[in-house]
Amino acid sequence: MKYAFILLFLMLSPALIPDLYAEDNTCRLMAPAQDDVWVIVHDADADGNRGKIIWRGKIAAGQEIAVTSTDGHIRYDFTHDKDQPYEGDIAVGCYQGNGIPVD
Repeated sequence: MKYAFILLFLMLSPALIPDLYAEDNTCRLMAPAQDDVWVIVHDADADGNRGKIIWRGKIAAGQEIAVTSTDGHIRYDFTHDKDQPYEGDIAVGCYQGNGIPVD
């Protein structure tokens, strides 16, 4: 009987506390205080493989944008001059609203 109760508890726990099992794959990309930055953000898998573009644009100096990844990983490229090539190809974790300085 004791084992039946434990099994029932384990089966019902996710239904009783859904927020503990929810994933938050959001993060914030932050421009430096003194410069605008142009960014291309790609979704990425756990191995860092680049996926589709999930955001592209300018982040004004001192500002930030929020993105949501599929698996908690992104890759981004950036430039401080929109007429120059992008650089970086940086792989980072994107989860729980973490802040990522772009510079």
